[in-house]
Amino acid sequence: MAAWLLAVVAALSACDSAADPGSDTSGVRAPTGPTRLEALPPRTDLIDAQVVQWRSWRSVDDRTLEVTVTAGPADCYGADPEVTESETAVRLRIRVGLLPEAAGKECPAIAKESVVPVRLTSALGNRTVEPLS
Repeated sequence: MAAWLLAVVAALSACDSAADPGSDTSGVRAPTGPTRLEALPPRTDLIDAQVVQWRSWRSVDDRTLEVTVTAGPADCYGADPEVTESETAVRLRIRVGLLPEAAGKECPAIAKESVVPVRLTSALGNRTVEPLS
């Protein structure tokens, strides 16, 4: 797998430098297309769950949001979204904690951006999305 990845990077670097002869070929460019963030599983049985600030959100469909948070890897951590809906606003609080099945395993201490799926009881429409305090 690593050899395949290196071959792809080398091929892309060669294509990039061929397209722009004056470009710097000493490094590898970061991908420019959209990347798919890992989804944290929504759970209510998390261990030591803490409220985290969410950064952004996007509408997946009329009743589902994806909220961006920083957390550990999804095989160790989950999220417990709390939603309050009114006619004018959707208010969100996200708690992140350890999955019960990950309590005995070694989880890497890394922070990464992930998304939390949030299901609304009614369509978002023109309502605002804001933090629940």
